[in-house]
Amino acid sequence: MGFELDLRQSLDQSLRANAGDLLEQAAAGLLGELEPDEAVHEARKSIKKLRALMRLIELPLGRRFRPCDRYFRDIARSLAPLRDALVQRQLLEQLGRQQPELAELTGRLLPRLPAARVKKPGKILRQAATALLDGRARLSRWPPFEPRFRTLGGGFRTVYQQAREPAWQLRGEEPAEPWHQWRKWVKYHGYQLRLLQPLAPDWLQPRALQLKELGEWLGDEHDLGVLAALQLRHAPELTGGAVMAVIGERRARLRRQALQGGRALFADEPGELSQRLKRHWRRD
Repeated sequence: MGFELDLRQSLDQSLRANAGDLLEQAAAGLLGELEPDEAVHEARKSIKKLRALMRLIELPLGRRFRPCDRYFRDIARSLAPLRDALVQRQLLEQLGRQQPELAELTGRLLPRLPAARVKKPGKILRQAATALLDGRARLSRWPPFEPRFRTLGGGFRTVYQQAREPAWQLRGEEPAEPWHQWRKWVKYHGYQLRLLQPLAPDWLQPRALQLKELGEWLGDEHDLGVLAALQLRHAPELTGGAVMAVIGERRARLRRQALQGGRALFADEPGELSQRLKRHWRRD
């Protein structure tokens, strides 16, 4: 099934089915159904979706939430070394193709990147897959979820608030970290909308697409920040000059776009958006 509530099932059944499917699909990819690079990417994405789902039900999960969230976070982190070097190379190649002004810089950086040095990658994949499948036992200890809006409403409101605050607090000149955190919460909110989309598709589906566009602007800004950091680390003699000015200008433009789009998307107060979702609730 796709990552969305099945309105033919009880809320409890649908939440558990979505969570279980994410774990099983991610584990299957790591165990050979997908090529290793794709499997790692898909597994990390599945874990992000699962953590977004868990934030939706954080209140009824109670004390179970934090250790469960840490457990799946640590699995994603265990896979990060298998992705980091590859992602850097893919990023440089992509930026060089898409932005001719940066082609010289990316071409000079590529041969300077250190080769990936991960011992026994197959073992890491198998261990992560085993941990994901073992994680099903944690899902089995979740409490029953009542078919009421309050089961989801608090988590929806909290994540929306976390995604909303940076849109109004950031000004465009901050270091990279708060922008990275904003992107993370925008993704959580977007994944929650995908899960809830069957409740109000005419409203939630367009909003999810707008959030995806916002996430892409923030992602592009993040990529340019990574490029600047790689330049400082591996080619410090290129500091300054026209190319770095291009990077700075493009990051500033993307930040302006993100703030403008984000403030439109996050104009509603958390309580207002939560009440709007509640009006679409159709469960007894």
